[in-house]
Amino acid sequence: MIPSENTLEKPLASEATSFHVARLMPRFPLFAVIFWTLLPVLQAQWDVVTHEGRRFVPIDNVATFYKMSQTASGGGFRLSAQGRSIEGKPGGRDVRINGVKYVLCFPIVSRGGQVLISAMDVTKIIEPVMRPQKIRNATAVRTVILDAGHGGHDGGARGPFGLEKDAALDVVLRAKKLLQENGYQVRLTRSTDVFIPLEKRPEFANRHANAVFVSVHFNKSAQGGGTGIETFCLAPRGVPSMDEENLSYSDLKQHPGHARDPENIALATAVHASMVKSLTLPDRGIKRARFVVIKNSTIPAILVEGGFMNHQQDSRLIANTEYRQRMARAILDGVNLFKTAVSGKPAYQKPSVVASAADPTDAPSLRSVENTPIGSSTDNASAVEAAVKSLAN
Repeated sequence: MIPSENTLEKPLASEATSFHVARLMPRFPLFAVIFWTLLPVLQAQWDVVTHEGRRFVPIDNVATFYKMSQTASGGGFRLSAQGRSIEGKPGGRDVRINGVKYVLCFPIVSRGGQVLISAMDVTKIIEPVMRPQKIRNATAVRTVILDAGHGGHDGGARGPFGLEKDAALDVVLRAKKLLQENGYQVRLTRSTDVFIPLEKRPEFANRHANAVFVSVHFNKSAQGGGTGIETFCLAPRGVPSMDEENLSYSDLKQHPGHARDPENIALATAVHASMVKSLTLPDRGIKRARFVVIKNSTIPAILVEGGFMNHQQDSRLIANTEYRQRMARAILDGVNLFKTAVSGKPAYQKPSVVASAADPTDAPSLRSVENTPIGSSTDNASAVEAAVKSLAN
């Protein structure tokens, strides 16, 4: 077993285990074979260490459990096996799993000659990423809910070539077409330039079974120096949000999305890895937050940031239709990868007939217009009215 976030259980004593197996073998030979196959996993040892009031385990335990070799690397550690790797360094919260960057729940520490990683990070990140096929009751993905960030009077981040709301909607329309061509049902929280209240977006998504939720955004930095892509999923209960070091009362609340913690990180991994591969911008990592659209979602949910609207290089890429098409394709690839990873079944094949989607040439312009207010010309009241009608439809 792996350590739970609340407690780390020791395996059953080998004598007691053998005793029960011996009694079951005559009547249930198949059960006995399966049990003996799993016995090495059941007997894996976790040496729990309490550090600053939190449970940690040595990185050696992680290497043993996942059958990986361990070597020193740049003042840190590297665990590796065929096609798998985990790299990190004491004192930081960054770790790379299979080449993808994650921001851990808590920093890696070095104590008494051992490198320690929090039990929360083992259960909430490493385990679902390393073994997504073992996620219990994982969603059988048939529907994808795409959420274009902002809209209407809420323009989002502004860059030299346009507004975040327009770039996000363009990517969503392109992703919709690709997903439909690959057999998925697709639902949009907005398909036009309207304002949708944040609470309404997960409420709409939660009406759909066998679905995942992907919210599309673009970033902005104070001085225009920020660059790269990042993906957010819900911070587990008891974990600081974003880049905070200390817990607050709000971090201890239970949210609907916590029921999907393993799937959230698995979905984030699949989509983020696809974006890193396709978009060629720096990897800012998979992070944790408590945004309304992901914490209130009862289906697996993530929020992606496809670059910085006000960065010199990022903004030019975002304004390019080919880049936005690649981002849409990365969403499709990520959903396919997630579906395959958690189910072990191949992704949908392109059907002979597909529903028509918006033509990419009809996507909103990303060019800013002189003397035009940020956002659309609609006021808040009319935008809310339009949003209600849009959701009703």
